[in-house]
Amino acid sequence: MPRIPAGMRKTAKGGYESRFTVEGKRYSVYGRTVRECRDKELARRREIEDGVYKPGCDPTLNQYFKTWESARLGTVRDSTIRTNRYIYRLISEVPMESGNGCFGALNPGKIEQQQLKQVQLVLSRDYSVSTVNKCMSLIRMVLEAAQEEGMIVRNPAKRLRSLRETKKPARETIHRALTREETEAFFHAAREYGSWYLPLYSFLLNTGCRFGEAGALMEKDIRDGGIRIERTLTKTLDGRLTVGRDAKTGCSVRVIPARHEALDAIREQQRQNTRQFTDDGGPIFRAPRGGLLGARCVGKDIDALCRAAGIERFTAHAFRDTFATRAIESGMQPKTLQEILGHADIGVTMNLYAHVMEDTKRMQMEAVRV
Repeated sequence: MPRIPAGMRKTAKGGYESRFTVEGKRYSVYGRTVRECRDKELARRREIEDGVYKPGCDPTLNQYFKTWESARLGTVRDSTIRTNRYIYRLISEVPMESGNGCFGALNPGKIEQQQLKQVQLVLSRDYSVSTVNKCMSLIRMVLEAAQEEGMIVRNPAKRLRSLRETKKPARETIHRALTREETEAFFHAAREYGSWYLPLYSFLLNTGCRFGEAGALMEKDIRDGGIRIERTLTKTLDGRLTVGRDAKTGCSVRVIPARHEALDAIREQQRQNTRQFTDDGGPIFRAPRGGLLGARCVGKDIDALCRAAGIERFTAHAFRDTFATRAIESGMQPKTLQEILGHADIGVTMNLYAHVMEDTKRMQMEAVRV
């Protein structure tokens, strides 16, 4: 159990409260852990120093969101902050029927579930079910934090139901596993049209790596018969693409045994790099002009090759699903596949590829002779 610092106490609900004084005025912040509480205290002190926080007034949801976000800076990825900002903007700009302006101008303590349902309905007219559910999940987290800090008595978003998905999941469309015929047709088109990204596609198909992991791979990561996955591409707060300092999650750090097809793809990419670039530093898989791999440019190339091959479009993530599907069909154990893919929970692996496992079991059952 962590030692509770001076000025902090444990609340009846199991969280923590930190009380502190600035220029003779007392303030309180709340957190679920000692560290979270301390981070919020530091963030609140910065707000007071910068003149952003004004005690005694009723902040709008927009103002509180900035406070909530500032407490998370440095504790979550920049890409997460960017995503939250985008999602929150969608929520905050929804006009209210009551004539109170936009949703973000409301006081958190006066938000009712009916207004949240209105936001949900308005967003559902222009955005996918997945996006709307992400929006409502974010506002639920923000209001939960406001409740923990004692700003609001209850969280009106707590019991708000998520929208039900009605379209096919991505794993059956753009993220689907390719058939052997689709795979052959696609790579034939990539060779015919001389796609710069052909080695990348082959590498993804033969390792099951995520796109960002391949884009952050360095020559030093290929050693001792294995491919070390230790980092991924990410975006900074200002939207700049960069090589991250670590992988997506702790379980994403792993060593993938190197198939000769994957090593061939790496060598071919290195030959392309030697012909195209004067420097020999940076990631192995790069854009044609030497920059980091951009998902949009690769996506356009895949779309063009799908049209040329006469197959339904897919995204780069489909190579990962195709690898996993072929692995299961070949008899790979789910636990082994989990470690190769870098899934934190084997349940994720089982849920994604259970349908393939059922097909494999059926074929193997039919092969039994008694």
